[in-house]
Amino acid sequence: MPMELESSIHKTFSDSFKKHTLNPAFLQVAEDELNETPENYKQQLNLLCLLVANDKNLRLPEDDAFLIRFLRAKKFDGHKAFHMRYYLMKIKYPELITCPLPSEVSRILNFQAQNMLVNRDQFGRRVYIIRVDNFDSTQMTIEEVFRTNILALEEVVREPETQIAGVVVIVDMAGLKLHHAKFFTPHYAKRTVEVVQDTFPLRFKGFHIVNEPFYFDAFMAVVKPFLKDKVRKRIQLHGTNFSSLHEFIHPDILPFEYGGTAGTFDNRPWHLQLLSHENYFKTLENYGYKVDNNDD
Repeated sequence: MPMELESSIHKTFSDSFKKHTLNPAFLQVAEDELNETPENYKQQLNLLCLLVANDKNLRLPEDDAFLIRFLRAKKFDGHKAFHMRYYLMKIKYPELITCPLPSEVSRILNFQAQNMLVNRDQFGRRVYIIRVDNFDSTQMTIEEVFRTNILALEEVVREPETQIAGVVVIVDMAGLKLHHAKFFTPHYAKRTVEVVQDTFPLRFKGFHIVNEPFYFDAFMAVVKPFLKDKVRKRIQLHGTNFSSLHEFIHPDILPFEYGGTAGTFDNRPWHLQLLSHENYFKTLENYGYKVDNNDD
């Protein structure tokens, strides 16, 4: 890379650090937990940019904010950020990992099974709720459900606050039936774990299972072999004891259905937010690894 270009990049990154205005509390978390200091910001972003520039088969947005999500996910280690499997997984499992357009999954969202809450929790984290009972296996495929979850992650990973504080997931297992078993096969369980542990540039800070039936252990047995110890420790089983859930997530942001005070569960505001960003998601289709099927 020419010296003048490298110098220009360095200046752009320095300026961009100043432009990102975050609440001081988030800035402190970023420094304490992610090693995000002005010096590391410039140094590691410059390194990541050089690594990307040297990969001629990879096309990314010309926006350093896009790269920052990967650095925050890997605590400002440029090499680890570069080697995340985000785009490789999109090639390997496009039916699961490719992000759909919001309009393509409106039918799935209408089932009221997935919702990103409007407010953050007491730690600044986004809260995503999945209601298994609303997944009708005769009306939707596991691929559609999986990709709708990917869409949700792609939406909130744009938020610097979420890149820093992370996401917690509530999985409501009420109504878990035999026909849901196809959603919990080893293949799909492993792909889900890979998204959490190795692929997606977000910090997954907790998984809270509520209303799980006595036979839920059979489903957990499918997932556990793929879990790293760090993630396994972040899974909490609450049953119908919402007071236990409230020890982790304050009830003032939770729907009535989970002992909260924030109204009934309704994903329509979330659905509309996603639809309003349709054009952004169209641009994502332009990026990733170039796949050449021609034999030279």
